Amino acid sequence: MLGALRRCSTVLPRSVAQISSATRSPAVSKISRPYNAALITRSLHQTVQWKQQNAAVAEEEGLGFQSEQNDDGPITTFAELGKRKLVSKGVVQTLIKDMGLENMTEVQTATINQALNGNDILAQAKTGTGKTLGFLIPVLQNILKQDPSLGERSRGYAARRGNRTTADDIRAIIVSPTRELAEQIAMEAKRLVANTSVIVQTAVGGTQKSAGLRAIQRQGCHILVGTPGRLKDIFSDKYSGVEAPGLDALVFDEADRLLDQGFWPEIQEIMNLLPKPEEKSRQTLMFSATVPQEVQRLVRQTLKPGFDFVKTVRDDEEPTHARVPQHLVTVNGLENTVPAIVELCKKAIADASQPDARPFKAIVYFNSTAEVTLASAALTELPVDEDSIPPPQNTRSRHRDVSTALYPARVYEIHSRLSQAQRTRASDNFRRCTSGILVSSDVTARGMDFPNVTHVIQVGMPRDRETYIHRIGRTARAGKEGQGWLISPMIEVQDIPRKLRDLPLQKDTSLATASIDMTREADVPKSAATILAQVAESYKRVPMQLKADAYRGYIGIYGFIRKRALVKAINNLSRYAWGMATPPEVSSALARRVGLHSVPGMNIDGRIIEGNLDDVDDRPIRSQETRFGYGSGRNRSWSNDGGRGGFGRGGDRGGDRRVRYGGDRGGFSRGGDRGGFGGERRGGFSRGGDRGFGGDRNFGGESRGGYSRGGDQY
Repeated sequence: MLGALRRCSTVLPRSVAQISSATRSPAVSKISRPYNAALITRSLHQTVQWKQQNAAVAEEEGLGFQSEQNDDGPITTFAELGKRKLVSKGVVQTLIKDMGLENMTEVQTATINQALNGNDILAQAKTGTGKTLGFLIPVLQNILKQDPSLGERSRGYAARRGNRTTADDIRAIIVSPTRELAEQIAMEAKRLVANTSVIVQTAVGGTQKSAGLRAIQRQGCHILVGTPGRLKDIFSDKYSGVEAPGLDALVFDEADRLLDQGFWPEIQEIMNLLPKPEEKSRQTLMFSATVPQEVQRLVRQTLKPGFDFVKTVRDDEEPTHARVPQHLVTVNGLENTVPAIVELCKKAIADASQPDARPFKAIVYFNSTAEVTLASAALTELPVDEDSIPPPQNTRSRHRDVSTALYPARVYEIHSRLSQAQRTRASDNFRRCTSGILVSSDVTARGMDFPNVTHVIQVGMPRDRETYIHRIGRTARAGKEGQGWLISPMIEVQDIPRKLRDLPLQKDTSLATASIDMTREADVPKSAATILAQVAESYKRVPMQLKADAYRGYIGIYGFIRKRALVKAINNLSRYAWGMATPPEVSSALARRVGLHSVPGMNIDGRIIEGNLDDVDDRPIRSQETRFGYGSGRNRSWSNDGGRGGFGRGGDRGGDRRVRYGGDRGGFSRGGDRGGFGGERRGGFSRGGDRGFGGDRNFGGESRGGYSRGGDQY
């Protein structure tokens, strides 16, 4: 439940505010009485030390916490905002009728009333709690209060001619750490202002600056939502004509993330380009999931003394990552990853078909854009499972919806290399869909609100514990349940207990495709054999360039793995999953830079390095916290003879199936009704299609696919 609002007469603890005193006496603070059982009084700070420091500083200044009382009680519905004449009737009607909202969330109850009074606010609130409306409603209402003529929507040509809004009429600026979150906020703001004449514009990277400027210059702007870099560019451009002399409100959303991502210099420049607070008074609202030292510094430089602190996170509240069931699946090799994802999705889709079950909706996280692109293509190209799809209502719907084995879920893709328009379209479509799979990099890991996500599937070890936690936070939102899954290859699984310490991960062995050794002949269940065949077929349809990019990307992702284990793992992936007779090429420059130029099995500029992997200097590419080997020692040498690859499919449909991974020429063949699985028929992956990859041996080398594990750029 919520903590009661406190008015802070001193901005920060002494350690940050640099206030010193020789003596201190205990401070007596007036603590606001709870509004009701749901609104429990909380201290300004989360720790005892912070409480003590703040009380001492307040006493030193001769001020304490002011009591906040509301004889009418807290506001819990949007209708009450209208009844008490706190928000204009038109805005309230938009909230209730157009947006379908009735009850306010706890965050909205705690913040809106105080923000409407014009107070500066620091709100500690998690994403997915309705905080966006918590600052949009006060920002909009204060604009309408200053200019009531904006309260009604302008209509028709005459009205448009009479609209004198210009590029220097900006009343509010909302700063967001990512393009996706900025677009999400802007979309919500446009819905909120639909029945007014208030104009909302965006300024985000990944889009043409000139196009955004033209929109602001032609249509004007009252509320500008943007990312730090683009906002700085616009306001520092003396030819843009975009100014904010009448700025009334400045909002920082996800303040901790803004600072985590190194936007402090841009924020300082933006502040210097805006009117000075002493010259033009403005309200500052800051929302942050956590309040570390960096956020405290920002608070000190932006919020006025006496700001209100609203803590909407209970000290004893169980965080999402502690209450969501989390499963750890160890896959035998990288080649098992996509089959395991498909099996998990199929099972979840089947469960979702039960009465009263929620539709399956998942986000699948990878650690590089190359992995995202390849996995998205493979899932999209999965052939239809004719035995499991329902009969179509009409031919048109079949072609449009029943296109893969994951029906009715549709596959979407989002990462930093897509254009902003593509990213926005993907996030909007996934947000609206009933059942879907979003294959994503970390651009969606924080701040993004996708409703009704039932599963978060993470593939490979996240870069750190915090990333894992933020990804998990995309599910189990708004009081709903969810599941977390971590699919980890054997080469990194030993590092999990240390990197993901104290997290409730439970080992899960329910996925048959995860443990299959695809480098050897094996007996597997019918359902697993079907999935393996579908994945093999889908990879045949995926452009070779995507595989080559992903191959090089793995070198960066697993740079902390010993060289022998790394080369063996990624070559097994290219051979037994992608059906390639030889691994993708790596430029000699990249190979030398990462120390793989002499490792057997590497395809360097079209030449396979031969030799025994046991003879390799088996240090990792780069320094790492832990070292461990991989594999049983089999298949330690590579030759340029095409070798084994792919797998064949044959036999009837009864019982378990015997799969031979590695026929005579790679690929996948279905042996009719011969029974069993063999490599006597050459099947789908012919070497002729792989050799030279279309005649172009230059796959971007070190410039494409990357090698750094720095993750997505926001």
